[in-house]
Amino acid sequence: MSDNETTARISPDKDHDVEADTASGGEAKDQGDALSERIFSVVGLGASAGGVEALQAFFKNLPPGSGLSFVVMLHMAPGRKSLLPEIIERWTGLHVGVAQTGQRLEPEHIYVIPPGQVATMHGMRLALRPVAEGERRQSSIDIFFDSLAADLGKKAIGIVLSGTGHDGALGLKAIRDAGGMTIAQGSDGTVPKYAGMPDSAIATGAVDLILPVEAMPATLITAQHPAAPPPPAVIADARLRICRILHDRLGHDFSQYKENTFLRRVHRRMQLLNIQSLEKYTERLQEDRDESVLLFRDLLIGVTSFFRDAETFGVLENNILPKLFAGKTERDALRVWVAGCATGEEAYSIAILLRQHAATLDAPPAIQVFATDIDEMAIAAARAGRYPATLLNGMPPELVARYFTQTEGGYVVAKEIRDICTFSPHSLIRDPPFSRVDMVSCRNLLIYMDNELQARVIPIFHYALAPGGVLLLGSSETVSHFENLFGTLDKNHRIFERRDVPSPLPQLAYRTLSMARDGRRPDKPEKTNETNETHVVARGCTRVLEHYAPAFVVVHGNGDILHYSHRTGRYFEPAAGPPSRNLFDMARPDFRLALRSALRRAAATGERVEQVVAGSNGAGEAALSLIVEPIAGDTVGERYLVLFAELRQIPEPSDGNRAPRHEDLQITAILERENRDLREQLQSVKEEHETALEELRSSNEELHSLNEELQSSNEELETSREEIQSINEEMSTINVQLSAKVEELDRANSDLKNLFESTKVATIFLDRHLVIRAYTPEVAGIYNLIPSDIGRPLADIVSRLDYSTLRSDTAQVLAILEPMERRVTRDDGSQHYLMRLLPYRSPDSSVDGLLITFIEVTSIVQAEQHQRLLVDELNHRVKNMLTVVIALASQTLRRAANLTEFSDAFLGRLHALTKAYELLSLRSWEDVPLLEILTDELHPFMNDDRHNISLDGLPVALDARSALAIGMAIHELSTNAAKHGALSVPEGKVILHWSVECTREAEIFTLDWIERDGPTVRPPARRGFGLTLIERGLAHDLNGHAEVRFLPDGVQARLRAPIRKLKQAHPVAPSETAP
Repeated sequence: MSDNETTARISPDKDHDVEADTASGGEAKDQGDALSERIFSVVGLGASAGGVEALQAFFKNLPPGSGLSFVVMLHMAPGRKSLLPEIIERWTGLHVGVAQTGQRLEPEHIYVIPPGQVATMHGMRLALRPVAEGERRQSSIDIFFDSLAADLGKKAIGIVLSGTGHDGALGLKAIRDAGGMTIAQGSDGTVPKYAGMPDSAIATGAVDLILPVEAMPATLITAQHPAAPPPPAVIADARLRICRILHDRLGHDFSQYKENTFLRRVHRRMQLLNIQSLEKYTERLQEDRDESVLLFRDLLIGVTSFFRDAETFGVLENNILPKLFAGKTERDALRVWVAGCATGEEAYSIAILLRQHAATLDAPPAIQVFATDIDEMAIAAARAGRYPATLLNGMPPELVARYFTQTEGGYVVAKEIRDICTFSPHSLIRDPPFSRVDMVSCRNLLIYMDNELQARVIPIFHYALAPGGVLLLGSSETVSHFENLFGTLDKNHRIFERRDVPSPLPQLAYRTLSMARDGRRPDKPEKTNETNETHVVARGCTRVLEHYAPAFVVVHGNGDILHYSHRTGRYFEPAAGPPSRNLFDMARPDFRLALRSALRRAAATGERVEQVVAGSNGAGEAALSLIVEPIAGDTVGERYLVLFAELRQIPEPSDGNRAPRHEDLQITAILERENRDLREQLQSVKEEHETALEELRSSNEELHSLNEELQSSNEELETSREEIQSINEEMSTINVQLSAKVEELDRANSDLKNLFESTKVATIFLDRHLVIRAYTPEVAGIYNLIPSDIGRPLADIVSRLDYSTLRSDTAQVLAILEPMERRVTRDDGSQHYLMRLLPYRSPDSSVDGLLITFIEVTSIVQAEQHQRLLVDELNHRVKNMLTVVIALASQTLRRAANLTEFSDAFLGRLHALTKAYELLSLRSWEDVPLLEILTDELHPFMNDDRHNISLDGLPVALDARSALAIGMAIHELSTNAAKHGALSVPEGKVILHWSVECTREAEIFTLDWIERDGPTVRPPARRGFGLTLIERGLAHDLNGHAEVRFLPDGVQARLRAPIRKLKQAHPVAPSETAP
């Protein structure tokens, strides 16, 4: 079987890991990739001191069309105004702006985070908040990078530029763990101006590329355009070759790693290295050992957090832990194994729950949490128990206060929790499992294994668990094919219970790689006699190692134990203090010196060392043969096999004297031999001690010499310090003077600024060559000026003025040194200005340029135009009025039977016309409400209670022309009604109703006149002038129509005309219009 120990590295608590294949075994991730391809990448750039120069070099080398969005963070004091957007705008053609909360990121845009703000990102939108009280401003880059990784995954790109401190280092790790790209400034002989931040990021091991700033844009653009995938056969062959290289170099087999995930991580490395084909990458991997390590680190996906999936931890706390603690006393131990612990967050989370539950019991058992992983860097981080504050954001504050201690830059897990957690490197597939543990937590590990490997791992968990033990898996994992081994406690949260049935013997790796030696992975073996015999032999070998072979351990050269065999407990006992896995700390006192000596000799000679020693093995006195032998192989660091071959148990002496037996003589010989070995060791130690003393004497002499040199240097430094102090005093005086001058200049500038703002005069300052030296903000409405235009000729700037003689006018002013005034107008005619050109005189009275001012005189011009218009309108209206009077007199005289009839009719019509003109005059010939026109015309005919005339309609305002025409029509109708109609009798009544109807062509005004309860009406024998005036006047003046019907019960008239001006009108829909 294979040694696919890589699965033990996967973090057990990442239910939503960016790279995690879910229940569909990787297909869900591939479906998600299609969506992610439609999302553009976002580049976060973090910098501090020296960052402006780095940003300048970056954006100067960024060509347009990258398709990327950029978020820039620069450490600055809160409250300080940032000019960074304006500065960046000079170096790039991209859109640059200050970031705002809720702003959606767009490609080809640069967003600058303002000082004193902390930015995060969710759903491609920015969220900003002020730096919280007590929060370190120097962690703002980490906070944004964390949110960027969570939001975009592999589309996230993080870049750390020049700066002091270590902000951005942890954020880059989050981006890299999520599959994104990470870059730090440096390399190629270039050094950041301040290397603190880049160096801190590089030290985490999470930086993909270390580049000079100038090379970063090209790398980013190349990474956005990956090559087309090769044929499946090429992919399969390259994958197996890569697996072979990793196994030969690092001892880890990825051949049973999920193929889609494996290829995604390889493809990521290819993008970072700008390698287009799998064949070339395989060649690079074969030649570059460092790249093997980097790929290995990429494959060890480690995204984790405290109490991830709160619901699952709630079920553990309330339902599972009480069951595990039940029946245990202080003499017992509760043991938990966290497989694939990554950097330890899951292990510490479970330990906190266990400690909290134990605190509720009177006599709780001892708690032991064993956390394992094959990534030794992650194990080292887990042992330290130090985490940034951002990783604790989701935890309840009471847990943080109780189980963590705040330090510079983060938190440390409390000692009481670290003491119950033991972290150690361990391969889930290769190394023997723990035994008789009460719970195994292995979340989101099986999803990275193929079915064959899963079938080997799940029985290992059954073997490790004590009867009734609990197995916790990830949300997408199950033991569906092993119902005979596990029962279900909670299906939703993937919690299972060990069935009390015999455990299959763990099938640990007994071959070096599950591939043929030629690099091809073999087909699945058929169940033949030959393979069955192989399995039987392997199991037999395992049984011999377990029951008959001497106890042994495998150790590092420094004594750290990598692997225990069975029955080693006779020779080891835990040391007091923090847990340790060191051979010399764990060994019983009688064997420590011999073990140290033998291991040192084996390391020095590279050969097998055997040494006999006697001592207590926990069951009595025994003589041992200690054998230390180097283990050859292409592994990282030296490995040694340490065997404990027990020669004979030494019986306890009985009372009385006994004759020495052969066995006693043999033991005596052994002890004498051991005594001899001890003397030799003592002599060797003495010689080494003398050599060390000689070296110390030599070092002491060198230190004495160095001390004298340091004293001389101190004297020189003291002299230099005095000189510097003197210079500082002079500088202090100069600074005071300079500060006074700057303050005076600031006041003068403030006075000028307030003057320009109060006068709102647009002003441009030019030199003698008409180059812009300064301008006021009001100029923006006349010339398209931006700050970067300072230093450019004014003639090159686009103007909004209809003014083409700028060059000749300025030349004339410079020649005659006299001011000049011009009336200029915007090219669209909307505004008018009085432009003054004046010579600019320097303090020595010489002419140093020009001053151009623009005073807006639009209101003056409009007043002049309005005055001319009023005069023209007055002449026009007097002429029209006389024409109307003449026409009325002529028509009335033609149809009057006598002078009296003419006088009455003419005066009435003239009076009606006068009323309409009075209304219009009061309104300055603006719009007149219809209701006022009707009321004035009908007022002479209304009763005291005004019940004989009804006015009903929406508020409508008419222009002057419409008001005159409607007023004349109502006059004719009302006078006719007073003579012959409803208004001629007391009981008569007139109803007026009007409305406005919206049509596609225009808004139509309709007025209905209805007479009731008057004398019987008979149609006239001939059409009078009044009816003609209504019909023709409405048609001529308003392009309308009038209809008058003489019905027996009263006259009815309808006037319809398009109304050009309406105010406060509510048009009626066509379907609701009165017939």
